[in-house]
Amino acid sequence: MNNINRNTFLRAVDQVITPVIIDDERVDISRLYFNSAFYNEVGYNIDDIPNRAIWWRTVYPDPAYREEIQAAWNSKKTTAKANGDQHFSLAARIYCADNSYKWYEFHSVAVGAIKMITLLNISRIKEKNDKLVNAIQQKTLLLSVLTHEIQSPLGNIKAILDSYQMDYLNKNRICEIASALTDQLSHLLNIVAPARLRMESQREVFTFKPEEIKLKDFLNNCRHIFNRILNDLQINLVFEIPEPGIICYDQFALDIIFRNVIDHAIIHTPKNGVIKISLRYYEKHSSLIIANPVNRMTAEPMDAMEYQNHHQSAGQDITYGFGLGLISAKEILEQYRGKLTVSNSPVTGASCEIMIYN
Repeated sequence: MNNINRNTFLRAVDQVITPVIIDDERVDISRLYFNSAFYNEVGYNIDDIPNRAIWWRTVYPDPAYREEIQAAWNSKKTTAKANGDQHFSLAARIYCADNSYKWYEFHSVAVGAIKMITLLNISRIKEKNDKLVNAIQQKTLLLSVLTHEIQSPLGNIKAILDSYQMDYLNKNRICEIASALTDQLSHLLNIVAPARLRMESQREVFTFKPEEIKLKDFLNNCRHIFNRILNDLQINLVFEIPEPGIICYDQFALDIIFRNVIDHAIIHTPKNGVIKISLRYYEKHSSLIIANPVNRMTAEPMDAMEYQNHHQSAGQDITYGFGLGLISAKEILEQYRGKLTVSNSPVTGASCEIMIYN
């Protein structure tokens, strides 16, 4: 295209209401051209980004994400060329001149050495989609938590029915099962009722409400909940909580997380064993560490945690595995400002670390 035709073409592109980038490989200087809509919406002009090298560094300031998008863009380009196509598209988030991030769907069309790239703003669609995915994940996670919690009371109900059929019931056995069942149902109701109250009525999405939690009071309440089984197994809970002993987190979420981790620790602690719970403060996070000093975790819960890393949610494919409690706790923490790690050590035994970021 000669200069007159090129200028006429660029003036036409300038009237398009969608952001457009022109990449003309035959022009050595100022290879990129942005139309008015691009400048008005994204904020950069030719002086800000004169060529492709500066484009990548400017709109993708994070090196890891830049590398990811560059690889995806080149892959799309290569595939289109191999198929004889002149068009390909890619969705990506870019950093705008006003310091905001926006999602765009890029459409690249090649005509010889000239490439026209149009940008379709999909930020609102992406936001709505993310909210929908988040709502589905939360409901799935809540279902997995309830699935885990309901197994014990259902097991006791089944034990009563089996004993009745086999004519094994006696007064002491009935009292023993009923007492355990009462504790388990109370525990379940303590989860279900607050969970329903904490779901927003319109979107039914859990509302995360951080607050200062006094850990000594919190842990004593947990000790009371597990008191019966701890006494039966003669397991001692030892608290090592330095002052001020406060964590800022959602109390309901921490309650579910901590109960699942303690429940798992009790299962894997031998009779007359010890479970040590300690708190450590770091610059960017606080850690609650639940350790079994004389016990080592078997490979199964470790494998379950690793398996979950390759799946969307705890509710998928892992329904009755005994790693479900840890997986539910892990998912809640990852969704709400935290992380769960499990480890084995010849010195400290098995441990779970609940990390809560400041």
